[in-house]
Amino acid sequence: MQQTIWSLAVATSVGLVSPAGAQSIGDTASDDIIVTALKREQNLSDVPASITALSADDLARSGITNSFDLQQLVPGLAISFGNRETNVAIRGVSNNVRSIGADPSNAVHLDGIYLPQSSMVLTDLFDVSRVEVLKGPQGTLYGRNATGGAINVISTAPTPGFSAQGMGGYGSYNLVRLQGAINAGNDTVAARIAGSYVKDDGYTRNVLTGGRLDAQDFLAFRGQVRFNVTDDLSLTLLAQVNRDDGTVGYGISTDPSFKKFPDNFYGLVVPANLQRVDERNIRLDSPVESRRDSEIYGATLEWRQGPIGIRSITGFTRYDSADSLDYDFTGDFNETFDSTTNVKSFSQEVQFFGTGTGPLQWTGGLYYYTDDGEQFIDWFAFGPFARANTTSESAALAAFGQATYAFNDQWSVMVGARYNDEIKRGTQENLLGGTFQSVRTTFDAFTPQGQIQFRPNDDTLIFAGVTKGFKSGGFNLLAAGTPTQYDPETIIAYEIGARTSLFDGALKLNGAFFHYDYRDLQLRTLVLGAGGAVATVSNAESATINGVELGMTAKLGEVISLDASGTWLDASFGNYVSPSNDLDLSGTRLPLSPRISGSAGINADFPVAGGGLRARAEVVHRSSIIFPLTLDAPERSDEASTLVNATLRWTEPGDRFYVEVVGRNIFNDLYRVQRADVFFSGVYDSFGAPRTIEGRIGFRF
Repeated sequence: MQQTIWSLAVATSVGLVSPAGAQSIGDTASDDIIVTALKREQNLSDVPASITALSADDLARSGITNSFDLQQLVPGLAISFGNRETNVAIRGVSNNVRSIGADPSNAVHLDGIYLPQSSMVLTDLFDVSRVEVLKGPQGTLYGRNATGGAINVISTAPTPGFSAQGMGGYGSYNLVRLQGAINAGNDTVAARIAGSYVKDDGYTRNVLTGGRLDAQDFLAFRGQVRFNVTDDLSLTLLAQVNRDDGTVGYGISTDPSFKKFPDNFYGLVVPANLQRVDERNIRLDSPVESRRDSEIYGATLEWRQGPIGIRSITGFTRYDSADSLDYDFTGDFNETFDSTTNVKSFSQEVQFFGTGTGPLQWTGGLYYYTDDGEQFIDWFAFGPFARANTTSESAALAAFGQATYAFNDQWSVMVGARYNDEIKRGTQENLLGGTFQSVRTTFDAFTPQGQIQFRPNDDTLIFAGVTKGFKSGGFNLLAAGTPTQYDPETIIAYEIGARTSLFDGALKLNGAFFHYDYRDLQLRTLVLGAGGAVATVSNAESATINGVELGMTAKLGEVISLDASGTWLDASFGNYVSPSNDLDLSGTRLPLSPRISGSAGINADFPVAGGGLRARAEVVHRSSIIFPLTLDAPERSDEASTLVNATLRWTEPGDRFYVEVVGRNIFNDLYRVQRADVFFSGVYDSFGAPRTIEGRIGFRF
């Protein structure tokens, strides 16, 4: 009883953070999810960090099959996209720089392999064991590309024996969905093959051509082979190939409420206010095409020898994209934009870790990364306007270590540090102007971490610490004249969090307070000069982020369970004046940082007709948000949105087949996924999916 009172007091006083460790939906103490966020296996309830971990069952209960919808279950995570732009924010830390030489602010990994391009984030989630979202700078274990946090997708691993599972679905806008996986092997060798296919007509209609945009067209295959050479030595090989020809996010159109041009503009009829019939019916005069191809290859070798383990993760990625856009945002043929991007990357990480269960737990290692890319743009605006070829190369080397020492059953301390050293090179050839420029720059950083952990009882963990994050700088190859350099950005984050489990795990509460001192934010703006509009990257001097995260799961008997989580975020610029129009943005909210975001759900599991029926209804709310493309323009935000989703699944008595209905955005809320106010084009938007209903049939044996 005394322990229960203490746990409740801790939960109340700390405010309890949600994702400081959001459990699987409806979890009890006996089925906590195992995570590897800190590069060693831990029960989520034992991880002293702000993490949301979603198991495959969590994703299925909410009907989630793509990464964009993760933000509906992960408070503090925000994703926006529109045409070739993809922006990811964790607790207000994001990146609006899209150059091939720029680094993202939040690292994304597949089975430990770093995915360097932001557009690789938007993908179908298939045959996934879990998704882990780490909140706050991960400077020690993940390095320079995790200023705001990290997203780790862990696929289902090969296991001994034969098994198969699959699912087929049909739904709104002629959606066809197929997913499947086959596993076979023994204790020595096991292999797993999985695939996904999804295609629909799209929810935005182009009234000029009769075609549709915002359509899915995705195909992917993943193969894995695991060799258990000995009881202490294993090797896992992975290969995944994705092809995405979809146009989700490309149904953009100008908002007729903001007319930028007169009816007759320099003798041309520019009906900017006629491009949009309504949000779902638009006029695009030029063909819109999109292609996103990626390949991911990896090899993970793990050897445990006595008290020491060694893990080697080798990764290679290839990303190719091509876009053809109607870029004038009018109903007439005036301007098009074509681009191709090709990026290859190689990474090698070697981890050393302790395998014992004593008071000292430690992890250390070395990391090497290199990439090279090329981007070609061809911009037609009443004639050839811009044609350029840009290349970028980078190489980074890092050493890191983290150790936790338990003084007794209650008190522990964690310390860690990482040293990064890197070099970047870039070239740009202006094919119209006949100019060529190149640049080379280097960066290094030391990112330490310190934390105190306290366990007043077996069911409560409290942690408080400080950590530093770092993202390297870069260069403006598109700037007129000599390329200019922008500086690295840093975050020093302070956080206190807690997690507690009550009533034998029937009630779980999690919470955290955090404060970020954010320096030299990298921001892209459009600068007007003698040569016209130039996209450039500069550094805002400072920003401050304060926030609270709360979360709860509760099991009410054998049938009903509840879950809720949310984030309150106060993220704003300190001292920043826009280089494009000298507008003082000090005090303005950071992009993709809604003041309030969160979700609440109710689950029911009960027997029906000899089988099992499970149902879930959830509501997802986000307050108004500023989009990242035009921070210094007046119209770049979206009002609050509230989405309601529901799923209903019946599984036959043998637990081998199921039928399911999934409804998303049931009340058809209209919300934006991108918005930009461009002085020479107008205010244009792209919108999220309307109400969709999908029926699914699945099997497993």
